Formats: sequence, structure tokens, C-alpha cells
Amino acid sequence: MSSAEIHQIASELKARGITPTTAMVKARLSQAVPMAELLKSLSQWKQAQLKEQQDEPAPHDRHEGLQPHQEPLLHEPSVQSLAAQLDRLEQKLDRLLALMTQPR
Repeated sequence: MSSAEIHQIASELKARGITPTTAMVKARLSQAVPMAELLKSLSQWKQAQLKEQQDEPAPHDRHEGLQPHQEPLLHEPSVQSLAAQLDRLEQKLDRLLALMTQPR
């Protein structure tokens, strides 16, 4: 049940325009969940979100409408690339927070 609840909370946060973080999801859980399970479930949810975004067809090619003399910026990072990078950083931060909260 806790994995489904974690996914539901994360989806609700996203629907409100809030990026679901470990701390935000943990604060909204109805009962305590082991940190490892929370991190795993939230990571699975994030991966599913990325897959959904990648599976959606683009409304139009971003190069459409460019004049023949206009070239797209090759060094310009894509939104998906930045989203993936942000997700990796969030996962690293979540792991760091988990390590810091472990009893010694």
C-alpha cells in the first residue's frame, strides 16, 4: 500500500505544480515508511513520469518554421536533457539526506 500512496502523493504534488521531493512526500504519508522504500518508490514514480514525457508525441518539430538561413543552436540543451539531469541531482540529494538521517 505504501508504494501506491507514495505514487499518489507525488502525482498530487505534481498536479499542483510542486516538484515532489522525498521530504514533501514523507511529510504527507499516512504512516511511517522505511527511507529505502520511500526513495525506491519515488524514484520509480519519477522514471515513469520521464517515460510518459518521452512517449508523448511532440506537438510540432522544434525546427519547423525556421528560415533556411537559421540553424538551431547545437549547444542548446534540450528540456528532456535538463529534466533528466535535475532528476539525477534530486536522486543524489535524496540519497545524501537518507544517509544523514540514518542512526550511527
